[in-house]
Amino acid sequence: MIKIIAGQNGEGKTKKMIDVANTKVTTLKGHIVYIDSATTHRYALSHQIRLIEASTFPIHSPNDFFGFLCGVLSSNHDIEAVFIDELIKITHASMDDLLYFFDKLNTLSDKYQVEFFVGASCSSNDLPAHLVPYLIA
Repeated sequence: MIKIIAGQNGEGKTKKMIDVANTKVTTLKGHIVYIDSATTHRYALSHQIRLIEASTFPIHSPNDFFGFLCGVLSSNHDIEAVFIDELIKITHASMDDLLYFFDKLNTLSDKYQVEFFVGASCSSNDLPAHLVPYLIA
């Protein structure tokens, strides 16, 4: 399952994602991964959540990032939730460019039973119609 948290810069998307991640870590039996473009929020996350700084890897497109996600999942079969903050910044793409990425992400989620939470820096009104069903905030 994919859940999108959308909003403009400064609207609290990251805080919402961190709060959800910290709550999830108390209820899940498996592991949680939080992927961000920087480690700025390291101390806000529970120590049980693995923080990955995506900017240290050669990710230049949605396809690069999808491969990166597959690598993360293949390295640990106990991952139950993945939080992706600043998806647009990490992939260097617009929300319109990410439609195919979300289709592949949905397939990955179903196959491996991983819940994906995605932070998107755009207004919920600007979200492509195809992605609106994933919107939670």
